[in-house]
Amino acid sequence: MVDRRPTQSDVARMAGVSRGVVSVALSGSPGVSERTRQRIRDVAEQIGYVRNLGAAALAGHFPTALGVVLPDLRNPFFEGLVAQVQTHASRHDLLPLMVTTLDDPARESMVMHRLHEQRVAGIIAVSPVQTAGDLVQIARSLPLTIIGTEPLGGSIDVAHMDEDAAARLVSAHVRERGWARVLHLSGSPGPGEIWVERRRRALAEAFSGMPFSHVGVPNGAPISPILARFDPDDAERPLAIITHNDLLAMDVVPAVHSLGLIPGRDVAVVSFDDTHMAARPEWSLTSVRQDVDELATTAVEALLTRQGSPAADGRETVIAPTLTVRSTS
Repeated sequence: MVDRRPTQSDVARMAGVSRGVVSVALSGSPGVSERTRQRIRDVAEQIGYVRNLGAAALAGHFPTALGVVLPDLRNPFFEGLVAQVQTHASRHDLLPLMVTTLDDPARESMVMHRLHEQRVAGIIAVSPVQTAGDLVQIARSLPLTIIGTEPLGGSIDVAHMDEDAAARLVSAHVRERGWARVLHLSGSPGPGEIWVERRRRALAEAFSGMPFSHVGVPNGAPISPILARFDPDDAERPLAIITHNDLLAMDVVPAVHSLGLIPGRDVAVVSFDDTHMAARPEWSLTSVRQDVDELATTAVEALLTRQGSPAADGRETVIAPTLTVRSTS
């Protein structure tokens, strides 16, 4: 057993072959008999040798990983999306490298630059906060797919839910159930407000003709005082509360209870994303579903296709939403 980190030369010496044969055998390339390949693998496992994929990528000019850039890890929607990206990336022998940006444009820019230095196959960015111009510039030298936005120009591929169709689904449900007023809650304005604003506009249009209010909730702010301003116990004008995502709805439901009201009976709560948390009985949220499997498949395939046409115009994939109705509405 060697005392330092084993190398390909150590494997070659112990297996009785050349270093070049070891490289070919462990990369899975043809030209080595299965008997020799297995002997080399056995020796590598015995001495604890692990391929340096970073060096292999630099030498062979092929990517071994892809970058996944997320705002944070708090939102359960991101959890489901990342799981699907991992599944689809593994089918192409790619390792996803996950990084969070905390909705900071400078950090996001730095993260993407570092991933580029790592020679990733490309980057999947979820709701990025840099300007469209900055993102277009990045896409000129590195395949970039964005989940959660409409086309930004250049060679950026995008995949997103049909926000207008989603808003119409919510509106039809709320009107059918007889809720008379709408309060839309989102995060407070910030660098990523462009995506929040797009959803607000779609909802405002879908609820045309009904009283519609929007409030941006500062991070960590108590929800109950905000709800109290809108007389949620007014039985003659029952209130529907629409949240930007399930994460915010999970704060709204206990706030409704704290006012002595019951979601689904006294007020409606409708959210977006339909994550696994929405289905839990303690929340039972009516929520708009955007298919994370379709989003992840589209994003990974777009990056792989982009390898052969780096300068082509970006493509847009629009995901159809559905509404899962539960007890909160």
